[in-house]
Amino acid sequence: MIGSKRARLGIVVGVLGLTLATYLVVQSELSHSRPSCTGQPIDGGDPQAASGTRGENPQVRLWSRTVTLVMADCGASAGIENGQHGDAVWLDRARDTRDVPDGMLGAATVSVAATAQRTGFFRYSGSLLRACGKVGDRAEIRCTRWTAATDPPPDRRQRALERLLESYDHEEGLWRGDSSTWQSANALTAVLDYIRRTDDDQYLSYVEETYRHGDVARSGVPRKTRNHDDELWWALAWTAAYDRTGETRYLTAARTIVDGLEDAKASFCDGGLAWGRTGADQFQVNTITNALYLTATASLSTRTEGADRSTYRARAQTTWAWFTEKAGRALFDRSGLINDHLDKFGDTCVLVDENVRWTYDQGAVIRGAVALYRATGRRELLTAADAIATATTRDGSPFIRDGVLDEYAASTCPGPDCGDAYIFKGVFVRDYRELVDTGKSTATKEFLVRQVNSLTGDADQYGFRWQGPLRPDDHPNFATQAAALDALNAG
Repeated sequence: MIGSKRARLGIVVGVLGLTLATYLVVQSELSHSRPSCTGQPIDGGDPQAASGTRGENPQVRLWSRTVTLVMADCGASAGIENGQHGDAVWLDRARDTRDVPDGMLGAATVSVAATAQRTGFFRYSGSLLRACGKVGDRAEIRCTRWTAATDPPPDRRQRALERLLESYDHEEGLWRGDSSTWQSANALTAVLDYIRRTDDDQYLSYVEETYRHGDVARSGVPRKTRNHDDELWWALAWTAAYDRTGETRYLTAARTIVDGLEDAKASFCDGGLAWGRTGADQFQVNTITNALYLTATASLSTRTEGADRSTYRARAQTTWAWFTEKAGRALFDRSGLINDHLDKFGDTCVLVDENVRWTYDQGAVIRGAVALYRATGRRELLTAADAIATATTRDGSPFIRDGVLDEYAASTCPGPDCGDAYIFKGVFVRDYRELVDTGKSTATKEFLVRQVNSLTGDADQYGFRWQGPLRPDDHPNFATQAAALDALNAG
């Protein structure tokens, strides 16, 4: 008995010794990877005296001002440029992004006749830092993302995201200039896709803020529009928000939208969903509305339980049958591409505008097929999605120019009359990536990388065209920026 106790004691001592040795090795490695803070400025010190100042730093823009977190080895300072008298800049420091015990560190304002200001240097001290700015007497404040001492500089995708967020209207809970709201739903989806692919949850506050505006809590959408597809984009955005957060209010919002469309089927078109309920919209059955409904119902079937699960799956299967066996079959042409819509003709529906095609129609049907595949496991759905993807991206496709997506039918783009088409290519690459992610498709990541490599912009802003430098007529807006972020996420 005594011998066994000694043996156990020896094992314990050995384990403790090994643990201590491992700890010392780790600490030694950390001490070599971290710069020494000896001789570095203390809190409030001169930032010019800090070593290891980076050339690339997190930035945000606010009413033409640029707020920068100027990072160094052991701390950072905050600066504001292109400002005017009364503009303010400061640092926040926290161990947890949800609790900011040290706010407005080194707060400073732009002096008379100056256009820039910089705070003192503040150490990380094991915490996170961010730079914040405010314009004169305006209430809006913008801050960079929280950053730790060892964080890398912002990459191209993060910089594009920050430029997109500059156009977010905190009073409306939408992006500025979006009268229909559906492009804001896509911009929010691009933000959520960024979060999903980077695991950077700091931007979830925009999801929460958008949900709190308008009529979302009751109807699922910020406000009603005349088109059903406008609402279905929000159903997909809220489903993505639920996937990331697990908060059932987002799933409820998606279900409210989808369930409200069960009586929107057109009597003249084998039960396809009409584009809208009033005016000419009620006499048109279009690809995008039905493809979004397919994706939404198939997605809900994998996120609900019991009878609801089977009900949503049945709705999705009925919609796919409409595309492949009923009136929707007329939307597919011999090239494998999908046309935009069918119009009422007597008691039936016909394809009037043959060869009117958009990239987002192709992408939305691909996404719907993938969603239903994930709900049912039916491999023929991926075969159908692959056929559309191949037809869209092959050499000779009307959508491809020099290997890069081109919205050939958008004759008014770029320009003030372009409207919806600004964001279409972003939808396609996002949906194409979903097909790639199945791991069972002929779709390739190389195609997506080619799209990313084609993107050229000015100061991380991107216009409608994805090839060549920005031209004088191609003014970036939040929709073109969201489309570029979709490409960066997908690639």
